[in-house]
Amino acid sequence: MATLIKPAEVVNGGIYRGAPTNARFDQTLISPHLDSTEERFVIDLLGEDLYLDMVSKQNAAVSNYNPDIGAIVPKFPSDANYETLWTKYLLRYISYATYHEILPFITIQTSSKGLFMNGSEVADNAGMAGAKYLQDAMMKRIDDLRPKIEKYLCDNKADYPLFDDADCPCDDCDGCTTSCHCGYWQMYGKPCRTCKTGLNSSTKIIFY
Repeated sequence: MATLIKPAEVVNGGIYRGAPTNARFDQTLISPHLDSTEERFVIDLLGEDLYLDMVSKQNAAVSNYNPDIGAIVPKFPSDANYETLWTKYLLRYISYATYHEILPFITIQTSSKGLFMNGSEVADNAGMAGAKYLQDAMMKRIDDLRPKIEKYLCDNKADYPLFDDADCPCDDCDGCTTSCHCGYWQMYGKPCRTCKTGLNSSTKIIFY
């Protein structure tokens, strides 16, 4: 399965990089986890239609935004809206998510002789406690960035027609449906409660 981000884009060198890894990081440790990362964090955020279209329109070459290591190579040279979404949010977001997902597997690795932790003469492996600490830090970044991406897509729906805007706030409740929040997080296929009973405009409290 083709993915939206490439391993080299996660650990790209230079001062502009997605994940906090060093430039010599082994990309082969990332590639097995990209599918599951995007299935967990990206596809439901963008919606399958937008996700697949972005995958199909991405540059076949590895994108690069670090002029100190080479020529600038845009991710979406033929789509300015996709390029903006990528550079503004998605490169960081997917890199954070990828780093979060790979941490347990780079901390404890598997060989034909079993599991082991890497070590060196000049540094000690931080172990699972260190990996968990960094996972928590990355999840905080992911959780902080996701609603910003959702708001950006909702605010710019016209530029992203394949984005499923069912979860975006309604402009009003006149056309309220089971897929429209209208100020209420829609669950279980029930009509928007705020369309039925109203929302207090000063306190934002829903009255039932």
